[in-house]
Amino acid sequence: MPTLAELRNKAVKVKNASVSTLSNTKDRMSSQPGKNINWNAEIKPKPPPPPKPAFKPPPPPSRTSSAASSTSNVSTQNKPAVPPVPLRRAGPSASSTLAKSPGANPSPPPRPPPRATNANASTSAATPPPRPPPRSLNSTATSSPSPPPPASGGLQPGPPPPIRRETRPDLVAPAPRTHAPVPPVRKLQGEVADVDRIDWANLSPEDKEAFFGWLDEFFSRYLGVPVGSCAEPLKASVVGQAPPPAVRMAARPTAKSHPASEYITSYPPHPERDSLAEDLAYYFSPSTHWSSAWYGGDDILAPPLRGNGQLNWKGNWSSNGRSKTISVGVLFADLSLCFYTLTFPIPLPPAHDPNDARTIQRSARYLPRPQPWDRARLVDAHETYGETVAAFAESFAGTGRFCARGECWDLANEALKSFEQYDWVPRPVPSISRTHGHLIFEGRASDKGRTQVGRWRGGDDQVRRGDIVEWRLAKVSQGPYASSTLGNPDHTAVIVSDAIPRSAVADGMAVAPRELGTLVVVEQGVTSPPKRMSYDLAQFEEGEVWIYRPVSMEAYVGTFPVAQCPEGLNTLTI
Repeated sequence: MPTLAELRNKAVKVKNASVSTLSNTKDRMSSQPGKNINWNAEIKPKPPPPPKPAFKPPPPPSRTSSAASSTSNVSTQNKPAVPPVPLRRAGPSASSTLAKSPGANPSPPPRPPPRATNANASTSAATPPPRPPPRSLNSTATSSPSPPPPASGGLQPGPPPPIRRETRPDLVAPAPRTHAPVPPVRKLQGEVADVDRIDWANLSPEDKEAFFGWLDEFFSRYLGVPVGSCAEPLKASVVGQAPPPAVRMAARPTAKSHPASEYITSYPPHPERDSLAEDLAYYFSPSTHWSSAWYGGDDILAPPLRGNGQLNWKGNWSSNGRSKTISVGVLFADLSLCFYTLTFPIPLPPAHDPNDARTIQRSARYLPRPQPWDRARLVDAHETYGETVAAFAESFAGTGRFCARGECWDLANEALKSFEQYDWVPRPVPSISRTHGHLIFEGRASDKGRTQVGRWRGGDDQVRRGDIVEWRLAKVSQGPYASSTLGNPDHTAVIVSDAIPRSAVADGMAVAPRELGTLVVVEQGVTSPPKRMSYDLAQFEEGEVWIYRPVSMEAYVGTFPVAQCPEGLNTLTI
């Protein structure tokens, strides 16, 4: 318990603290009386801060010789001269240029003047460098300043020499640049134009063309799009692909000028000459009479091609305002290829003659039907595409899930299109109507199977897994009281098992369908999900059959259908 003395001391401390707080508050809160304030006194603003010294960049190093720096009061301390940087040169121009005359030893490069460290140092070193002279707009301008005189050491002043990195023995040469070079800047030929004395009212046509060319070039670069003369001619592209074969709506094509004995089957459509592409090329021959200017409308397909669903094509047109050019490439069902080009004036004059070679230019180039491959190439194609095509079809079998629309043709078409996802595999021949690649076999049967005719094509000796079979109005017996109708009129299936003919086969040999044995396939229909089926061709009673091998489009045909004929393609003309 605190004593009386301790309590007295605490009370004194509390009293002193209170008195001190009140005194301090009174001192802080007190103010000068108003009668003592001089209300007429002039209030002076604070003086501005001292201005900052203007920034001056350091002077560039002088390119004078070491003797020129002797005017400075700062000692150079006899430092050794820095050795010159060797110039990297290639070829015969690598000779030294440091000496003025033959036999003279090249002098070392000049050293920059030492920086001043005392008051006696020259103040001229702190002055900024002179501005460079303005660039001349024309290389022939006479107002450009003369170059500075050479230094006393024999060196021509200028920027340091560029480093030729390709001269390093341990440096791998960079890959060549593949992007398009920057377009060159247009320049006027002749004397330099006096900008202050251009007679705008009397410009020549050449000057106007050059002036507007400059404007087009400026706005093309400023806007990022081609403008005026920098723009390409107006163009348009059109792509045409044969639609999927119509279901239950096909008719057999009839043979034309070739004898009936030359063709075993009705497909592909029989040409008048050796190929469908050659027939089209003859249509564009100058000797062929055209009855109308069919090209004057929007349809760029030639009349012989219109309404033909058994081809793929790509085309475009371009116009410069005075004439129009049409270019089309067509791939036919027999895998022949034709390119045609047509140029004519626009608009067409009222009395335009489509057969006048002076006003219309027409030409065509074509590739005939590809020749059959030997065994090695066909086997290689099977190893590239066959297993993938067969596995694609088998992935749907027994699942109850349809491929694409559920049409039989979709199973083969989608299997070939699936190679688009493999960029390291050459794209195969696409499904064009009833064509799916290299023809291996074609045949037909009639009279309840008593008559069978067929022909083998190519050097392979068997039907292989991944091949594609086409039927037309075919009937295959499945026993004494059952049969299968394949095709109404056409049917497609994917072969999933090898079929070895019962006798040796060769290209062009007559082989009856029954010699092929049994075909094991995966097929689907609009009312039947994908399933596995077997057909014994010995029981083939009626109809036609074709077997195709998927092959590379570029290797077999030569190129994909494009509008213009590719350079270097070995095409034929009429």
